[in-house]
Amino acid sequence: MPLTQIFQKLLNRSRSHHRISMEVRPDGIAWAVGGNSGEPGVGFIECTPAKRLGALQDFVAHRKLSGGKVELVLPLDQYQVFQLERPEGVEDTELADALKWKLRDVLEFSPSDSVSDVFPFPEDAARGRGELVNVVAARRSLVAELVALVTDADLDLVGIDIAELALRNLVARLDGSGRGAALVHLRDRFGHMVICKGPTLYLSRRLDVISDDLRDAARQESAVQSLALEVQRSLDYYESQLGQVPPPVVNLVARDTLLPLTSMLGGYLAATARTVDWSVFGLDRDLDSRCLLAWSSSIGLPEDQQ
Repeated sequence: MPLTQIFQKLLNRSRSHHRISMEVRPDGIAWAVGGNSGEPGVGFIECTPAKRLGALQDFVAHRKLSGGKVELVLPLDQYQVFQLERPEGVEDTELADALKWKLRDVLEFSPSDSVSDVFPFPEDAARGRGELVNVVAARRSLVAELVALVTDADLDLVGIDIAELALRNLVARLDGSGRGAALVHLRDRFGHMVICKGPTLYLSRRLDVISDDLRDAARQESAVQSLALEVQRSLDYYESQLGQVPPPVVNLVARDTLLPLTSMLGGYLAATARTVDWSVFGLDRDLDSRCLLAWSSSIGLPEDQQ
């Protein structure tokens, strides 16, 4: 299948109960089947990049998943997203290719070496800037490598998701009032904050935070203050530039669940910080944060928001 056909339709894909969602990481492969069904429906395969294919092949053989439908999730550092005004007279099927050439001065790679897609920008956040769309661009060689990994493991790649749209599936469920919800996902080398109202993504931001700094006594206070400042700035931007009422709660997901981040951040944020209660989603234990993107992608949007 051509890469341009794989990296498309980021929104509203149909999902079967047996679809496998995966994120390929430097330290292994996160996977989820069915998303909201505890172990063994979600897990992590620890492996180095050099042993990635063998580890995935063993996983497929052990769980009898040969021929399974796979949706890959790209983490935040493997693509770029930009907001551009939608040109008049361009068909939906041609929009992604047309707009990626407008990014040639800001992309980290040539548009000719990229695969791209678009998804909507919320109309009530455009603030008079015309009809905007989000343009996603990823390096073609990276996507080709992922396609080869899945194919060589005897799996069928049916689509590629991106981090913020995968997390949107979770945030939509956290937004019980429909007035907006925020999530901060802390990874080892950076953080990611998203704000959604229902199924609509309004804000996605990378946070410059290193988990080791949060755990180190000598650097902890400075790291917490820096993280809180970035989160609060994102909330302020959501209010002042996008014209939205900030959510009162910021949900946190981090690998180190013993670190009292909610209380550490509480004194610096206008919003309340809290950790996600995984039992609400039918999980009998805390979700391994390394699996968050894969699990979030697998659960899809709530049926009433698709």
